[in-house]
Amino acid sequence: MKRLVGEAGMLARFGGVGVIATLVHLSVAAVAFIVWPTISPFLANLMAFIVAFQISFWGHRRFTFRKDGRAYRFFLLALGGFALNNGVLAALLIASSVDGIFAIVIATFTVPLLMYVAARFWAFA
Repeated sequence: MKRLVGEAGMLARFGGVGVIATLVHLSVAAVAFIVWPTISPFLANLMAFIVAFQISFWGHRRFTFRKDGRAYRFFLLALGGFALNNGVLAALLIASSVDGIFAIVIATFTVPLLMYVAARFWAFA
């Protein structure tokens, strides 16, 4: 039972850091669209990813897992999540009328649970 409670706490911390990183990601993308109205959604998403990655790694290292993870593993994991995010973004832009920041919002919310499992058992194992 104690282990289950500990895992639930870690999942809650992961969610908290994830919410902050996601808000940063979406804010950077929104600012990119405001400053450059014709920016490619993929470029805005890349800019947002680069900033949010820093928040995410630091937060998970300090608060979620409370240990030094392997930065290169977390970066590879984040790149995998970013690739999945961009796949969803591309599908939305091609197959629907959703565009711009709304497509980025939808794509950004598709990856978190998978990222938790991979970060927990690989990057910060």
